[in-house]
Amino acid sequence: MGRYPDKVGAAIVAAGGSADTVVPVARQDSALSGLARMRELLASLPAAAAYLAGPDLIVEFANNACRRLTGDRDVAGLPIRRALPELAAQGHLELLDHIMETGQAAGGSETPVWVQRPGQEPEQLFLDFVYQPAHEADGTVSGILLYAADVTEHVTDRRRLEALTEELADTQERYRTLFETMPQGVVHYDSNGSLIGVNPAASEILGMDLTALTSWPVIRQGQSVREDGSPLPPEDLPVPVALRTGEIVSDVVLGITHGQTGERRWLLVTAIPDARDEQGRPSRAYAIFTDLTEQRLTEAALRESTALLGRLREANVLGVVVAGEERIYEANDAYLDIIGYSRDDLEAGRISWREITPPGWTDVEKKAMAELLRTGACQPFEKEYLHKDGHRVPVLLGGALLDRKPLRWTSFVLDLTARQRAEDERAELLISERAARAEAGTAQERLTFLLHAGSLVAATRDRDELLDQVAQLVVPSLADYCVVFLPTPGGRLCASALTHRDPDLAKTLTHLREHPIPLAGPLIPQRAYTTRATQFTPEVAAEMPAWLRAEPELMGIVKLMHPESAIGAPLLAGRDPLGVIVMGRGPERPQFATTDVEMVEELARRLAVGLANVDTFARDHTIAETLQRSVLPDHLPQIQGLDLAVRYLPATEGANVGGDWYDAFGVERGRVGLVIGDVAGHSISSAAVMGQVRSVLRAYALDTTDPGMVLQRTNAALLRLFPEALVSVVYAVLHPATGLLGYAIAGHPPPILVTSTGTAEYLDDSDGIMLGACEEATFTTGYRRLQPGDRLLCYTDGLVEHRNRDISEGLAALAETLHGIISLSSEQTCASVQAALLDPAERADDVCLLAARLLG
Repeated sequence: MGRYPDKVGAAIVAAGGSADTVVPVARQDSALSGLARMRELLASLPAAAAYLAGPDLIVEFANNACRRLTGDRDVAGLPIRRALPELAAQGHLELLDHIMETGQAAGGSETPVWVQRPGQEPEQLFLDFVYQPAHEADGTVSGILLYAADVTEHVTDRRRLEALTEELADTQERYRTLFETMPQGVVHYDSNGSLIGVNPAASEILGMDLTALTSWPVIRQGQSVREDGSPLPPEDLPVPVALRTGEIVSDVVLGITHGQTGERRWLLVTAIPDARDEQGRPSRAYAIFTDLTEQRLTEAALRESTALLGRLREANVLGVVVAGEERIYEANDAYLDIIGYSRDDLEAGRISWREITPPGWTDVEKKAMAELLRTGACQPFEKEYLHKDGHRVPVLLGGALLDRKPLRWTSFVLDLTARQRAEDERAELLISERAARAEAGTAQERLTFLLHAGSLVAATRDRDELLDQVAQLVVPSLADYCVVFLPTPGGRLCASALTHRDPDLAKTLTHLREHPIPLAGPLIPQRAYTTRATQFTPEVAAEMPAWLRAEPELMGIVKLMHPESAIGAPLLAGRDPLGVIVMGRGPERPQFATTDVEMVEELARRLAVGLANVDTFARDHTIAETLQRSVLPDHLPQIQGLDLAVRYLPATEGANVGGDWYDAFGVERGRVGLVIGDVAGHSISSAAVMGQVRSVLRAYALDTTDPGMVLQRTNAALLRLFPEALVSVVYAVLHPATGLLGYAIAGHPPPILVTSTGTAEYLDDSDGIMLGACEEATFTTGYRRLQPGDRLLCYTDGLVEHRNRDISEGLAALAETLHGIISLSSEQTCASVQAALLDPAERADDVCLLAARLLG
């Protein structure tokens, strides 16, 4: 028993009394026997019990539950401060000193206590406890009896229930707000004949007061009809049908009598069965309905107007049209003949009265429209239309308003061309105008051509693709054939991209690739290359004999193209030409003019810039890819008790190199650090930053095993070294021997944990913002205890997000893929995820996968 055997027994007996109770115990065998039985009883209690004796509070007795609570530490005979130093550090033992001084009992409920069990991480417990002093006959305190019950599970469950209750309240509030504010009417029915809920929109649509809507049927006998006007019995309404069949009844159109105005209202109703009883029968149902009355009135008015228009259109005495603010909706053949458009143009919505009105008539149109809106009609007035072919058509026009919402009117149009044709001066002006418009159209075509060329150059990153697309753009819009010559390392010009408007001649033209020519010579590409100036040959026939003598094989092929005129322009983007673009026209189209030379030179300039950019991009891509590969680990470390696997899948679309990376390395006391991250951007800079961040994170990981602290230090370093960079990362520390996993997240998709039973769970409870985003950012560490067979998968966003799927859908698909799958190695897990979520042929972004499985 120790130094105070009688005191222990006395304290044990006194524990059942008050704090002031003193129970002297005789030193007789019967008393000692009773005390022994009492010690046996306390030793078998499920709650922790211990006795602390003397002023140093030496542990004289501790039952099995107490030893389990402290990690089976041998505390007998030790002062309580040496036996449980972590409790002293938390201030929990100061109360014992107070009890020794005052002799007053003390207790606590759900007190948080951190316990450090040997060989384990600190663990927080919640305890209910009682400290009972043991008194000597003279009233002094000789020791303290401790009683403690572990209520950690109860506290955890209660807190979880409180959180769920709060979340449920928030959900109910959002549902209530949606229910009360949505424009559709909603009525919630109970099969017992009562109404559970009616929103304000339903009350307004039905014309009934909310307070009166307490039971159903809401629509009484004889107050509802089908679309054809026949009566609709109450039992055939959507809600009774849904309750009877258990199926959703969708999009039923029915007419009802409005409760206040008595007018007929048309509703589109859907009934949805809700809760079901034990036999699977619906016990509640929702009715959701939209008021179609205004829509039907509009449709009826439009049908009536359409019928009138049909009669006028068939007459074809004058033009008749129905128009709105943006377009013309209906017109007869006479009107279409006036403006030169087809009925296909009309039905496709390609005719707008604003676009066929010349600018000079804007003020006249505004006055007529104001009169139309003010009086419902406008007096006939003269104006002009723009015919589809560009000439102006004089007309006499009057109109009448059909509807204001949406705005619709009808116009009656009389063609005045015959009268105007008699005026010679007017005719000459019309001819001049057509010529001017033709010239403007040509300029617009040239501008459109160059804009298209600029778009191709800016969007293309592949050299051959760029040349082919430019050649295809030139033919046939600008020329009959096009050839792009590029210099070879051997000092010759070789045909690289070729095309002809005639498919058969295009095949013949490809043979030019077999005949490279010297850089200097009399041919158009040679002269353009050596002189660095555009070569314009309006009459090819005059120079063809000399060309044939210089390069008979190559020009023999060109002669088959029957060129009439040709232009060759050097591709200048620096000191030396990058190549030459040559194009020609045959006898079936006009020869090139001097105005075409300017456009060809501009095209050559843009193509040269594009080629230079492609070459620069290719060099940058190679450097970035090499840099990225150099910092990724060649192999994963071999960790006892842990199965690791990794996949790095570069993007297949475009040539961008991203900043995705992974890492795995050993840290102190048998732990392993796991990293997956992504530097924002796709460039050499991104790859360089990735290498630096990887090294910085590794360095801090060797200094502390707290993932949150590692990310906080890495964030501070990143802001100093690369203030413009943003990095998302997951850093986790796993102890294979104990299964304890600590993790922290910085703006990255959360890792997913798959248990040995196949349950998939995202570890998203310690998320923080991206590294580099904020100097004051903090990162918390989450903990999980892994069991043998559990798998952890870390990944970059390219796995779960792309143009056809947002990240929430991708996360759901990943969880569905891993759920229920057990007994897979880390390599098999990576392969399974890759096969399920990634297209083997197309990936818009890099993808990194890092899988870890805890072995048994």
